Amino acid sequence: MWWVKLIVIVLLAAAVVSLGRALMALVRNEGKEGKTMRALAWRVGFSAAVFIFILLSMMMGWIQPHDVNPTTLYGEPVQQQEE
Repeated sequence: MWWVKLIVIVLLAAAVVSLGRALMALVRNEGKEGKTMRALAWRVGFSAAVFIFILLSMMMGWIQPHDVNPTTLYGEPVQQQEE
């Protein structure tokens, strides 16, 4: 599902852009007008949207999580090679 990856990448890019906007507002001393906080709030929103979208995608079967544990593969124990 290439479109799931595209949505995640776009949301992450939006979070990075929002973080950059917050930095620029902070550098330009526009923090008193609330621009920094608003941009940071958008960044948190985009990050939460990525997390929720990934969870939803796993529940819908659009993406499949993989094992991180090196001793198992798809939940089954892997035969360790003897040295």
